[in-house]
Amino acid sequence: MSQQHFYSELKFDRIFMILRRGGLVMIRDERGNAGLIRAAEFADFTPEALAGLVQENELLCLTSRHMQAFGRALPDHLAGCSLPASTLGSAKIIALILGDGSVLPATASLLAERSGSLPDIACRLLKAARLIPAALLTRLTHNDSQQQQHLAENYQLPVLDAHELAQLDNDTEIEMTSTASAHLPLIASDEARIVMFREKNDRSEHFAVIIGGDGDSAPPLVRLHSQCVTGDVLGSLKCDCGPQLHTALSMMRDEGQGILLYLAQEGRDIGLLNKIRAYALQDKGLDTVDANHSLGFETDERQFAPAAAMLRALNCTRVRLLTNNPDKIARLEAHGITVQKRVPLTLPANPHNADYLQTKAQRSGHLLGSE
Repeated sequence: MSQQHFYSELKFDRIFMILRRGGLVMIRDERGNAGLIRAAEFADFTPEALAGLVQENELLCLTSRHMQAFGRALPDHLAGCSLPASTLGSAKIIALILGDGSVLPATASLLAERSGSLPDIACRLLKAARLIPAALLTRLTHNDSQQQQHLAENYQLPVLDAHELAQLDNDTEIEMTSTASAHLPLIASDEARIVMFREKNDRSEHFAVIIGGDGDSAPPLVRLHSQCVTGDVLGSLKCDCGPQLHTALSMMRDEGQGILLYLAQEGRDIGLLNKIRAYALQDKGLDTVDANHSLGFETDERQFAPAAAMLRALNCTRVRLLTNNPDKIARLEAHGITVQKRVPLTLPANPHNADYLQTKAQRSGHLLGSE
């Protein structure tokens, strides 16, 4: 890792920590416009030392997915919108960004925001921090970079420029290092081993479970499995993740070889807390897609560069992919992994996940039948 990347990683660590504690961060767009942002989910809290920086003309910034969920869809070329935070007040702001569109007045003055604008940068940064992608923004009136830097230094605020955020947004090739490997006997196979991986520019830890030897030249059976604490650990019946995990391992055992990549991408990579928030919206009648949109997230926030990097590190570039999701095939092949065949992983529904599986088929294109 270069010195530049090392200090960039530390900078993002600090920014994420500040945002997750309700603090302020300065952001700048490509034109040099600057603003102070904080997470809207902490609208009812402002650190006392920074209270003087939060102005009465603070804007609430929302994503286009939020607006779509509230019945106010935006044209595709727009990233979101903003409105005066004073229109709502802190309690209604929190209710709104957690999916209650009824608190947004029909007469609210909404300003459309383009991609690359300060509101767009703010929401993308919060999403990267696994916070609700809704920001409170105070625009700075001066565009002089020295004045901006002076303000940041006086209040010890980190400053993030638009071009720095780009390295977090793109599903591009990444550096992945294998950090440890050990024999791991499992119920499915006592001849399994685990290989740990860490992204060089992130704290995320992924792992591979390898069953069988490496001698067979045929493309191995491979499963990309996103972390699901509720399904994999607690045995939740709301999804099919736990059964898919254990069935995949059993199929690999029966074949004599296989690779399961366990990816630290909880809740399609919105994080466990936000996944439970989405569950709460599902309790009110929303499906899994609309629940994500009501929180400002895309249907699927996962990136597949980590999976491709792990497979390359394991000298595996041709696979038979155990999946019902055609998008996984396309995304993996975009990173240079050849999917020779899709192998279905179809399991029976239960009364608690039947609607969830139907939504995956109808709205996310999952193929739930056999080959």
